[in-house]
Amino acid sequence: MPLVDVEGWRRDSRREEFRGMGVERGEYLFGVFAGVVLHAAVKDAVAEGSSLSVGTLYAVPLKAVVRVVRDGADYAFLVGVPGACTDDEEETAVLALRLCVYVRSPGLRVLRRYLPHALHTITGRSAATDPTCGDLRGWARAAGLGHGEVPS
Repeated sequence: MPLVDVEGWRRDSRREEFRGMGVERGEYLFGVFAGVVLHAAVKDAVAEGSSLSVGTLYAVPLKAVVRVVRDGADYAFLVGVPGACTDDEEETAVLALRLCVYVRSPGLRVLRRYLPHALHTITGRSAATDPTCGDLRGWARAAGLGHGEVPS
């Protein structure tokens, strides 16, 4: 989200939209949803013959991530939800995402609309013609948001 939030009003607007739609802990829920969508995009690439690796994740075009959001059924996103969480906040977000899917919450529509919007906002600032998840990681690292190397 910090890559989208270059202008302060974006963060405030997003938080207000999340609150207005009744999405509690929207930032965490968005992060879990984005991770689940990336997982689905990698699984699609593997089904098309790519290896299951970090390299495959980095090679996935951001357009493919947007397609997953637009084309995936709500219940299909549950496949990528982690079974074990690293902390209470992540567990709360995962449980909230599951609940959104089960009760067909309007919050899921907000997340489904916001993820492509966020990716278009970020990629619109780049000269890359067909940016990938690897480019996204590079932009995060350049912005000081990286957390070290990911093993391949």
